[in-house]
Amino acid sequence: MELNLKGKKALVTGGSKGIGLAIKKALEEEGVEVISWSRSEGQDLEKEIPEVPDVDIIINNVGGGGSSNQWDWEYKIVKNLGVMSDIICEWLIQEKKWGRVITISSIYGTNPGINAGFAAVKASQIMFMKSLAYQNSHPGITFNCVSPAEVSDAGTPKDVKLKAKDIADLVTFLCSDKAEMINGQNIVVGEYDA
Repeated sequence: MELNLKGKKALVTGGSKGIGLAIKKALEEEGVEVISWSRSEGQDLEKEIPEVPDVDIIINNVGGGGSSNQWDWEYKIVKNLGVMSDIICEWLIQEKKWGRVITISSIYGTNPGINAGFAAVKASQIMFMKSLAYQNSHPGITFNCVSPAEVSDAGTPKDVKLKAKDIADLVTFLCSDKAEMINGQNIVVGEYDA
């Protein structure tokens, strides 16, 4: 399928490993110029967000923290919700005519999990994105979430079938004009393990 993404520019946070790296590679295969921000690439987004570049696509993948059962609310909010919202708000000031904003949330943003703090923040990410779409104040820009279950190539058990590339393929499609009518959605991928 021709997605006509060649020449577009994207910013991917958390793009050095796992889902973020898979998204980065998938977009590059479609001819997208990708800027990646992550700790291993010199950006600690929890401490300082660099100036958001002039890009067409924002992929919010930085986050994590789902394995701990501690109620470290402040940390989770800064890492998952604060970084995401700060980047989006700064980017929207650029008054884009076309754009895609996709946040990688979690299946635990819509289903209960053992980590209440993580689930609450992931649910907040989803509602933030849905609200931006609902406001309809940015024509030409879509705001969506992808909420994966456990991903096998992200350090989870080998019996998990979902791969980072599966998420990357969906995200790449959502970046295209073929997905222009998909806006304000949270797409859950994988099986919920109650």
